[in-house]
Amino acid sequence: MPETLPSTAAAPWTPQRIERGNAADQIVQELRARILSGALARGARLPTEKQLASGYGVSGATVREAVRGLTTLGLIEVRHGSGAYVTARLDQLLSAPLHSVIELEQVGITEIFGVLGALNAHAAETAARHATDTEIAAMRQALEAIEEATDRDGVSEGLASFLDALALASGNPLLVVLCRFLSRIQIDIAREHSGETLKDWRRTVRKLATERARLVDAIEARTPEAASAAARAYHERALAVIGSLPRSSSVRIDDPMLARLFQTAHGRDLRAPRGPIRP
Repeated sequence: MPETLPSTAAAPWTPQRIERGNAADQIVQELRARILSGALARGARLPTEKQLASGYGVSGATVREAVRGLTTLGLIEVRHGSGAYVTARLDQLLSAPLHSVIELEQVGITEIFGVLGALNAHAAETAARHATDTEIAAMRQALEAIEEATDRDGVSEGLASFLDALALASGNPLLVVLCRFLSRIQIDIAREHSGETLKDWRRTVRKLATERARLVDAIEARTPEAASAAARAYHERALAVIGSLPRSSSVRIDDPMLARLFQTAHGRDLRAPRGPIRP
């Protein structure tokens, strides 16, 4: 009889023994379904390798293969000496397939930025209708963080936080993840071509300071049309600034620098903001 697994989530479950076929893939699909349905919640610890192997009627090697697959998908994280935990980070769930589409279809920088501009305009329009005072305050705090940063990383993080706050204020989790993925590409490309000093990077980012402030003002004024227009103006100005940077016009989809940025985006949580994404 298969072993009834201990309560590591909302309720215990008894896995069915694996039928013929790729056992590891079947375990991945079964656990993936439980995670995405919420039966295995974020933060839950998976049963041990021995418990899973006994429950599914497979070897420890098969369980380890399945765990590696779930880790690659961004659904779980293995912590040395502690076990495997459900993470289900939204950024990682989408970054790999987005990266694959961009590479496979040879999507260019212009197309990537065009999608980001449309998404930011929609986020701004929605935020003007639904953003809370706290979310608007977060945007203004991010603007201050950009100005107060004392190194290049701080400027980048402040800019990323501003764009995150804009997307979060829309209340749309899918929009948040898409904007975050694409905005990091835009930020990293702009930074890469702005020069190596803090002064160079700060000068580039400050060229859009007026547009960022107007965007927040429009959201705070609760005028969706004006907010959308302000986001489009910000996007157009950003394209002009990036296009004026040395060598930026030569960036191609197969550029080693861009490939490195995609790899970085796929391998981390894209500096996700603290706290849950509002449903």
